[in-house]
Amino acid sequence: MSRRVRSLAIVPLIVAVLAVPAGAATPPTFTRLTLTQTATTGLTVTPPLDEYVAVSRARVLVPNAWRRVTAPAGQLKFVVTQSRSCRYDVTFRTSSALVDPPASISDYVAAQLPAAGPKYLLDSGTRGADAFRVIRRPTTGSRVRLSALWAGVLTRRPDIVPAGKTALTTISAGAVSRAGSECHSGTWREALGPALGDALAVATNSLYFTRKPS
Repeated sequence: MSRRVRSLAIVPLIVAVLAVPAGAATPPTFTRLTLTQTATTGLTVTPPLDEYVAVSRARVLVPNAWRRVTAPAGQLKFVVTQSRSCRYDVTFRTSSALVDPPASISDYVAAQLPAAGPKYLLDSGTRGADAFRVIRRPTTGSRVRLSALWAGVLTRRPDIVPAGKTALTTISAGAVSRAGSECHSGTWREALGPALGDALAVATNSLYFTRKPS
């Protein structure tokens, strides 16, 4: 199996897992985490709110088994252990962009994150007006590299979005096997690739105002 076409049926399934009561015997398998774009890359806001910039705030779903580590502002970082001989470093980032209106969000995501060929596309899907995809990069040396991208409309406010443009939130994720790791195809095809897809399949975004950096 080299590609998984996302079914919307997985969304309520994952949400149901998250909804397990706190006192239940089985602990939740996933955790929702928030990341906020840094002000230095925010979108300009016209008066009267011009002392602020508009940034994206995103929420992603990650397995509890992923070990969270310190990350710079605006990022989430994890160490993902697949076996005693295979570990990956995983990083999530979010950003905002003003773009020409795409034919569809899925077209935009495909153009921004093209796959080298069909076998490199691991997962993709849409949820409402949002879209995502997960690819494997062509191998260089012994290290495995995966990339993922989610996109959705951030806002249509006229004090942020000029006429003829669309404001998008993007969530990007990258995974790279650690130097010296021996990560066979099952670790990314059957485990990490689908897990990145799950993280983005139920991702959400919102608009946030923060003071313009001095």
